[in-house]
Amino acid sequence: MTIPSSVALIAISNGSPPGVPNPVNALSAHVRQYLQTELVSALKDPSMLAIVLVGRPDGRGVFSAGADIKEFSGSSGGSVTTSEPGGIPTLNDLAHLMEGSSKPIIAALTGACLGGGMELALAAQYRVADKSLKYGLPEVKIGLIPGAGGTQRLPRLCGVRYALDVIVRGRINCSSAEGMKFGFLDGVATNEESVVDCAVRWASWASKLPPITLESRRLCNRSVPNDDEGMQNEDMCDFALQSCPPKRAGGESAHATVEAIRASFELTSFLGGMEVEKNVFNDLLYHSLQGRAYRHIFFAERASSSGKRKSTNSLAKGKGTIGVIGAGTMGRGIAISFLKAGYAPVILLDVNPKGLEAGVKYIQQTLQVDAKKGRLSPSKMKAALACLKSSTDLSSLADCDLVVEAVFENLGVKRDIFSKLDSIVKKEDALLLSNTSTLDVDAISSSLSPKRRKFCAGMHFFSPAHIMKLVEVVRGKDTSADTLETIRAVTKLIRKIPIVVGNCDGFVGNRMMHPYTTESTLTLVGHGGGEAGLTISDVDSAIGPKYFGMALGPFQVSDVAGNDIGYNIRREKGLLRDPKTGQVGKNRSQGMRYTEIADEMVEKMGRLGQKVQKGWYNYDPKVGKGRKPLPSTEMQQLLDKYSKDSPSRGTKLGKDEIVQRVL
Repeated sequence: MTIPSSVALIAISNGSPPGVPNPVNALSAHVRQYLQTELVSALKDPSMLAIVLVGRPDGRGVFSAGADIKEFSGSSGGSVTTSEPGGIPTLNDLAHLMEGSSKPIIAALTGACLGGGMELALAAQYRVADKSLKYGLPEVKIGLIPGAGGTQRLPRLCGVRYALDVIVRGRINCSSAEGMKFGFLDGVATNEESVVDCAVRWASWASKLPPITLESRRLCNRSVPNDDEGMQNEDMCDFALQSCPPKRAGGESAHATVEAIRASFELTSFLGGMEVEKNVFNDLLYHSLQGRAYRHIFFAERASSSGKRKSTNSLAKGKGTIGVIGAGTMGRGIAISFLKAGYAPVILLDVNPKGLEAGVKYIQQTLQVDAKKGRLSPSKMKAALACLKSSTDLSSLADCDLVVEAVFENLGVKRDIFSKLDSIVKKEDALLLSNTSTLDVDAISSSLSPKRRKFCAGMHFFSPAHIMKLVEVVRGKDTSADTLETIRAVTKLIRKIPIVVGNCDGFVGNRMMHPYTTESTLTLVGHGGGEAGLTISDVDSAIGPKYFGMALGPFQVSDVAGNDIGYNIRREKGLLRDPKTGQVGKNRSQGMRYTEIADEMVEKMGRLGQKVQKGWYNYDPKVGKGRKPLPSTEMQQLLDKYSKDSPSRGTKLGKDEIVQRVL
């Protein structure tokens, strides 16, 4: 690869200070200062006829994953919109410098081109890429909007429809093929050339064009085009708002993106639109509590996934035999997660042949549906199916490198399983993990021989395990640091977020959920009953996505997870009434606020949730693929029974009052 003397090659990676890792080419103050210096130098040099901006000099790796978000905690508009002291340029300064360049700038895009990185690419006169490119503007996911011209330049380049799709959804997966289709890219490198070769080829061609051509390539000089499908731009913005979550339920940044995009075509000047973008960005940055929460989550997730040491275990490299004990709802989902990550073989074990058969069938159908919907390639689906093994014999797990126990919440059963694994599993350093949601990990670990206990921990998935991202990595008193790091690495490989937690009742997730799910049931029983009383769906509607903002209401969550899980937890805690003697559990103290409605629906009615098509709601396989909650006459009758003695029986509560009561 030879760079002509008339083309300046500027690599973002060269702007990082020596010895400071910057694997994603974050646009920190040091990097921005470097880029400004190099750009100005190239523009002043009469021998330079064109400029190529690339992520790394060899054209590999990422272009830029965007702004250095750590700077957003400062007082300078996150180094995006407001100039800093000391002459350090903002991203906006760089974008304006590039867009106003008297020489053609070609952005050579590879790997991740996100946020501020994409905004710099939009400021270039030409954009080329290779097939590794994944671009997008994800700022909405951290409670902000693009602040360096993204909301103004993208609509001018690709139209409002596409800008709304990329910005409001916070997409990060746009491909080079998509970029060519919608006009974001001007060219894609051929198989015979690198992206730098491609960019140099474009630079040589563009340097020979008349100045008027360069002027037309500046997006600030363009107006927003009409929609190809004939829809008015303002109508598309109105339609986009309908899909946004309510402002009060985490939707402030989503609504703000639409406001900024609307300014791109409603205002007569580019600078006017940029002023709106700047004001909206700064308002979100400095005044939005939602935005602060989103950014806290962003940093917390990354901190939780980053250990102090790196595991050398082969499991951390995606290799090893996996055993999953229990073919129920949790076991199936856990097995799917490992299969999709490429672990082989994955052995699903259940002592119940019918339950095992049902679990295997569910896994096969789920993988096939994923392939049909494009979430999994056909080749990976076939490989995953081939790697799935099943057994009813615990000895089939003898060669496992990692075993996850996922049976129901009963300490005696779990201890018995681990005691048997102690003598069955051959590898002394095999990880023996429990998916318990509340039980004492040390009590489970104590059934192992002392030498194995350092390899034992909790690995608590949330239901449905193949979809939910969170995994609690429960540290027992004997769990070694190496074990924790290996579990953390494995969890990331199966595309989930590991959170290391201490060993206590409910750990973190269920300890947080228990008070408000309990209060939801007590509120329902206190005010439900009769034709006018509070209903199950009233509570879920208030807490759910259309009002307070939880992804699901508490009763829907219970139905998805399985109502038997909570039942078994209450039994282990000694809270249930003995069905034979009628005596209440030994740990249910006198005067304790408690209702048995959730116990009876499981124990006497078998209403376990979606998996049996009845729980707090009914479910019909013909309606919403069996996942749409439908009212249940049987549950209403049960609610009438348990609410009959409440002084507030049969009274409605407003959504705000429900939220206040529950949370």
